[in-house]
Amino acid sequence: LRDREILRVTVSTVLQVDSSNNATRVTTGCFSYRDERRAQALVELLSTIFMMIIWFFGVTAFAGPVMTLVVIPIERMVKLLGMLMVDPLGYQSTSRYKKFVAEEDRISKNSQWTKEVLKGMETSFLMSTILRIGSLMKVGFGSAGVEIIRNNLEKGQKKDTLFLNSQGTTVACIFLFCDIRQFTDATESLQEEVFIFTNKIGAVVHSLCHSLGGSANKNVGDAFLLSWLLDDDNLVKGDSATDTSEAFEFSAKHNQADKALLSVVRISMALHHDNYYLESMSETARDALLAKLSKRKGPVVQMGFGLHAGKAIQGALGSQRKIDATYVSESVERAEFLESSTKKYGVKMLMSDNLYRLLYPNNRRRCRKVDQILINNEEDAESGETIYEGEIMNLYTFDMDIDALWRNEEKGDNASDTESINDSSIRGSRKKNSRFGHDSRDGTGMLKQGRRRSVRQIILQGGNLAGLDSSDEMGVNSSRNVTKESTLDRSSVSRNAGESGEEKTKAHSAPELVLPSGPMLYNANVWLSEEMRKIRHRYSDGLFFQKFSSGLQSYYNKDWEDAKRCFQTILNKFEDGPSQYFLDQINKNNGVPPRHFKSYGTE
Repeated sequence: LRDREILRVTVSTVLQVDSSNNATRVTTGCFSYRDERRAQALVELLSTIFMMIIWFFGVTAFAGPVMTLVVIPIERMVKLLGMLMVDPLGYQSTSRYKKFVAEEDRISKNSQWTKEVLKGMETSFLMSTILRIGSLMKVGFGSAGVEIIRNNLEKGQKKDTLFLNSQGTTVACIFLFCDIRQFTDATESLQEEVFIFTNKIGAVVHSLCHSLGGSANKNVGDAFLLSWLLDDDNLVKGDSATDTSEAFEFSAKHNQADKALLSVVRISMALHHDNYYLESMSETARDALLAKLSKRKGPVVQMGFGLHAGKAIQGALGSQRKIDATYVSESVERAEFLESSTKKYGVKMLMSDNLYRLLYPNNRRRCRKVDQILINNEEDAESGETIYEGEIMNLYTFDMDIDALWRNEEKGDNASDTESINDSSIRGSRKKNSRFGHDSRDGTGMLKQGRRRSVRQIILQGGNLAGLDSSDEMGVNSSRNVTKESTLDRSSVSRNAGESGEEKTKAHSAPELVLPSGPMLYNANVWLSEEMRKIRHRYSDGLFFQKFSSGLQSYYNKDWEDAKRCFQTILNKFEDGPSQYFLDQINKNNGVPPRHFKSYGTE
């Protein structure tokens, strides 16, 4: 028998005597189950330990995927929502978000699944959805909607409703209002493709401004509104944004005004890259647009810019069904007014004296005072009466000759308006071969200037877009890009343009336009770059500013004979919108100031 089959019995015999003194022998057998119970208990204990080991390894093997695929992604979603709540617009540029992205790479490396497998999980789709929603909110609301997003993310944890602030917030900003010229003609020519055309321009404007600290706010068909937040600790919630008195001082500790002006310069340069705006169009739409704009000089896309600094109230306008985050202020209207006035004065951009005062001193020297106007109150304007009381606003412009980047310049004195950082005065006369000392004129007495060959001219004369050069990013390395040239065969051009086949002309094309994808570090030396020297060369000999300033002062002092002489001297050298405007005003009045002439215009 096996050991477990052996029954252990202990037998004992006991003699028992009853009450009658009869002895009885009693035999008792005791069965022992102790060894059997010990063996059974040991088996159960070992079974329990075994099950616990199996459970531990099972849970460990299951918890790893659960943590990697479920728990950790949910925790990361909560972190992302927290970053959106704190900074809805700039969270992607924070160190916390960069660590957040690096953590994702570390998780994928330490897991047993590849990055592609992890991206295919539902939690990854939820994370992507949150990022897309954040991007859409950033694009849809803009800088003015930061508080709206933040408040609704904070309060929305309790209620599933949209919270609209009943009161806005007063801020100090620089406003840039820019408008596309002849947009109606473009719409008629392009039809459905006008959206592609407009979005290309919007991409240029928004990208360049964003790279220099600006924020897009409004897209109004043919116009764009952008802003730079100023440093001002005095503004509090509820302050009036209609007070335009100079008692309220602004500050631009981070060169916001210089960045805004540089954005305008960069955009003006980018507008000369015709190929960028035309390459995505159909041939029919492109030909229709070029034919419509054939009588206009310059690049295909032209814009006007207005810069103003002032207070504004930012907040949400609308209802639960549709809201717009925007700025409400007279300052925004001033920026729009300045842009519309560029057509009147024939310049690319105008800035107010509020913005002019925020510029770095050396950049103020580069700006030209164009005029001074009287700002009347709306009540005065509605009354129809002529009111000569109000705020005088000086208008300034930053002169740019963008075509000079692609023009063959004669070797001579490279006059520069950036010769001295501390020099706050306009330089005097230059060498004899400067712009005003030596020129090349045609029979009409006007300067003969070589112009950049535009894509419009190439196409209308039988060329194509494929012949354009491409190079590095515009702006930073443009000094080497602008040296590239593409020579067109005049024999094919002459057949369409009716010119002599023996003529050969070099056509200069802009390098390929590459837009910045992120912030750029601002450096004051950018105003000393080669491209800046070229676009400012025409105006930087000192005589131009001196002659125009003298003519403007004579115009204000009613010495119109001297003013006419000064403006005419400038126009004999090259076309200048403000000089032509004041000369037209003088000729309109036969050279005699009106009886009630004032030394300022009116809004």
